[in-house]
Amino acid sequence: MEKHSFRVVVRMVSLAASLAAGGCMTYHKAAVASRNDFLAGDGVHAEERAKKLAASKKTKPLGCFELARMKMLNGDFAGSYALFAPQLEEIFDETAEGPVLKTSAVAGTALAATVSDDMSIPYVPAAYETVLALQYQAVNSLALGRGDDARVYMRRATAIQEQLKEEKRAQPVDKSEDAGESGSSAAAKAAGELEARLADVASQVGSAYENALAWYFAGYLMEADSDMDNAAIAYREAAAISPAAARFASPPKGEGADVLVVYEESLVDMMEPVKIPLVIGGTAWSIDFPVYRSAARKPARIAAETDSRLAAELAPVVNVQALAYRNLRDAVPGIVARNISRAAVKIAAQQAANHVHTGNSSTEFLLRFGVLAFNTVRTVSDEADTRSWITIPEHVHFARIKVKDGVFSLRNTANGRNVQIHLPPHSAGRFVVWVSDTGRSSAIEAIPLPAGPGQRSEGPTIL
Repeated sequence: MEKHSFRVVVRMVSLAASLAAGGCMTYHKAAVASRNDFLAGDGVHAEERAKKLAASKKTKPLGCFELARMKMLNGDFAGSYALFAPQLEEIFDETAEGPVLKTSAVAGTALAATVSDDMSIPYVPAAYETVLALQYQAVNSLALGRGDDARVYMRRATAIQEQLKEEKRAQPVDKSEDAGESGSSAAAKAAGELEARLADVASQVGSAYENALAWYFAGYLMEADSDMDNAAIAYREAAAISPAAARFASPPKGEGADVLVVYEESLVDMMEPVKIPLVIGGTAWSIDFPVYRSAARKPARIAAETDSRLAAELAPVVNVQALAYRNLRDAVPGIVARNISRAAVKIAAQQAANHVHTGNSSTEFLLRFGVLAFNTVRTVSDEADTRSWITIPEHVHFARIKVKDGVFSLRNTANGRNVQIHLPPHSAGRFVVWVSDTGRSSAIEAIPLPAGPGQRSEGPTIL
């Protein structure tokens, strides 16, 4: 029996050694490879990874979001719509007042998985990711001629922000800054180091859920439906979040098509794992935490030109980089608490095993060494939760212009990149032009707004 136990212990130690040597593909490594494939135009391998995520119960929403985004960029609006729809329905509760975001549908609040690692917690999209998904689904709807669906999705994108704002107001004042005095010094050190890495970028936004474009896009659809009261409310909300949006609070003057131009710049940062050495219960321990490493990046200047003349400079209204950093910063207390608790459990188990006295030295050795081996395997194999939507943009710009001859261009004044957009011949009415520029390639869609029901609501009822 003892020989068998010894062989088990040896195998566990060997497994730990192989893991430490990098013998396994971590989520982060797989994500980096997928992103490189995506940037290189190798959609096949990038989609394979997204399909694997979508097939897992713990990462299904993320995989569906990634795959839906790729299909949208390739012009497969029906395929994208089909992937987004069930995931977006899953995060809402039906109430008498209408759909409401589920309390559990906000990432970063779960305090589960004390013993298992954070990667075992089912993935919940962050609020900023959910709002972006709703925007993309609205674009899919317009491309498929489903104007009513587009309006519903954009109303939800604004309702989420209102709901989270109200919940934030109702929350008690966060006194987590006092944790260093009354709580664990290890937790205080880890939280302080992580928050310091995120602070500069995270401080550029007031919250992790506000999205000015979502408000403006909702207003644009309402105005097209002659719902001017609600459109005015939406435009004011957009300007309150991003004052740059105020430039387009009134319809553009002139003849031609009324075009809402959305320009997505680059790709958002990826989270990376970082090891932080800590002292927990008198024992030195090293824990992997998720973090962003990049400095704040300013958005490029994007000019919309018609007939070689400046029609408008696009307003940078969504700093996705800052939203992602702020979302992670807000989640730091929970992440630190879970990781410190797990480390404390392992340390306590080892200390308990070290103090067992059975009178049989071989049994005692196997018990102590077995716990050590198990802790070693778990510590080496535990992985920081770096899951996030990595095919979304870093910055989003928009403008509203008149296009008389059906042709205009978007020029990035920082790198000189020039993208020409052609509307359908004899264009009139309203269009949404969505451009995604990763820096290596561009996806462009010019989508006419389908005719709405043409019914004006009675008074402001935006929510």
